[in-house]
Amino acid sequence: MTMKIKNSILSIAFAIVITLFWGACTSSSSKTSIEHEAAEEHSHDEGDDHASAESMGMSMDEDHDDGQEHEHNDESMSSMHSDELAWMPSAEDNDIFSKSLHFVIGSADNLGAAVSGNSVTLNPSGNATAFVFHNKLGNIGGEVSYMLHSFKGDIKLVHHFKDAQNYEFVSVNGNRMKLGRVVNGKEDLFDEKSFEAGLSGWVQLRVSAAGSHFKGYIGDEVITHGHGDELEPGYVGMMINGTGSLMVRDMKVTVLEDE
Repeated sequence: MTMKIKNSILSIAFAIVITLFWGACTSSSSKTSIEHEAAEEHSHDEGDDHASAESMGMSMDEDHDDGQEHEHNDESMSSMHSDELAWMPSAEDNDIFSKSLHFVIGSADNLGAAVSGNSVTLNPSGNATAFVFHNKLGNIGGEVSYMLHSFKGDIKLVHHFKDAQNYEFVSVNGNRMKLGRVVNGKEDLFDEKSFEAGLSGWVQLRVSAAGSHFKGYIGDEVITHGHGDELEPGYVGMMINGTGSLMVRDMKVTVLEDE
């Protein structure tokens, strides 16, 4: 074989080797690039998944907070629908009546009220005066704590109050208690009795009206007891008709079940 032919064969072989080597390098580079891009894409997907999980977590936390807020609001609403009403005079109030009570007979001018500490001294003018809680209620237990000074006349706990001509009551005048109702201006008594509580010191006058059962108390002692048709819900409060001076410490109302 001549020298010229040998050189041609070597040139061709060298070209083939170079081509194969370049193809291998390109394939390796492409594979590396593809693997790198796949790794980056996988990393990006994990980041998105992680962000999505965080977002879901935040959403769940927000929903949880909303639930807590809703529960708190429910508790607030529950507290707004309490089963007890209370009035306790305080010298810190500019008007001791208007926040919890309103007048249905007469006005505060009839009472000459003067607050001292946690009680109020009333100096009624002799005109019937009644103040009640804002809520209309059905079955109730009511109480008022009072102390007589020179007062002469009637102290009433009124309930199922519709107007001055229609209401139910327990009343005391000295040591005499009445339990009954007023219908169209006419008094209908369920019971009337005397009691032995003294006329000095604090006295707790109480009444319960549950269904058709009515009771009048001094403290925990039942003094009067009667029955009558159940009336529609009405206002609950206190009526004073007399002259002189008396002190009132508090008035409370509790919702009761039927007896």
